[in-house]
Amino acid sequence: MGYRWYDAMSQSPAFAFGHGLSYSTFEFSDLRVIWDSRHANYLVDFTVANTGTVGGRETPQLYLGFPSHTGEPPWQLKGFTKVRLAAGTKTSVSFHISTRDRSTWDVGSTAWVEAKGVFKVIVGSSSRDPKALHGQFSI
Repeated sequence: MGYRWYDAMSQSPAFAFGHGLSYSTFEFSDLRVIWDSRHANYLVDFTVANTGTVGGRETPQLYLGFPSHTGEPPWQLKGFTKVRLAAGTKTSVSFHISTRDRSTWDVGSTAWVEAKGVFKVIVGSSSRDPKALHGQFSI
């Protein structure tokens, strides 16, 4: 069982997927979800700030929620990265959401097919981060 099963069953695990420990604290802000025509992808851009008194590392994670008609799990991890920040500093983090990231496997055509509808975006420090940033885009 993984985070997708817990989400689908509305169960709360003892530790969320991606849960980590740090001697510092971090905040996420300034979420933007925009179409990047140069790469033909959606760009998810946000800021991570070290609000603690010591340097540390954080692992921002991008989760994508497919339109409900696709039958996909509530959230799917589509990207993560590790950032190292000194106390009181911040940095910009970006993820691209490709056509493949927005697709599901179609058994009939034996190919990946891009889903249509409203996609939800969550950026946080784990799959159950209560302070996660929320956004969306439509196809």
